Amino acid sequence: MMTYEELLKAWRSERESEGLSKLPDDFYARVAEFISELRGRLKMADMTALRTRLAKKELENVEKMVKDIFNRRVEKILKALASGRTLDVEKLTPEERELLSPIEEAFTAMRKFLESLLRGEVRKPEATKTIQAGPSSSGKFMLVRILADVPAIVGADMKTHGPFKRGDVAFIPRENAIALVKKGLAVEVELA
Repeated sequence: MMTYEELLKAWRSERESEGLSKLPDDFYARVAEFISELRGRLKMADMTALRTRLAKKELENVEKMVKDIFNRRVEKILKALASGRTLDVEKLTPEERELLSPIEEAFTAMRKFLESLLRGEVRKPEATKTIQAGPSSSGKFMLVRILADVPAIVGADMKTHGPFKRGDVAFIPRENAIALVKKGLAVEVELA
């Protein structure tokens, strides 16, 4: 299981490096286990005790670091893809590689379309896989940056998304994303 010190080290490394830092393949699984254990300890604790208040603060800090690590990594990945730079896939976790695959295909198709335009050709863009929440799900997702705290929502894909904090970046079902944008709670992240 992960320790607070290991997470802090990973967070500092991700903040300080321009590119992706190397995370262990089991990083996210260990983080989830760590958070689950912290939450379990809090459920059985006396909420008035100083030790419990400290444990609650520790959980809040862990959640902030995990979100920051994840959001920074997503931002670095998207910037690399948008600029056409190659990603060091060895630094991606298995979960990131799986989630990245359809996004990478979309960026490749967009670059090929641009290249054909610059050659003076107008070609229909290559079809890419739609980013899906699961094998039986249909419907495109949209990348948004959250502008205000938003409680968890049940998306058009019938899955729970969030809760989100101001500044979070998330892929959510397009119709939910559009609703948040219209309400002024999010903006679409455009990749250039």
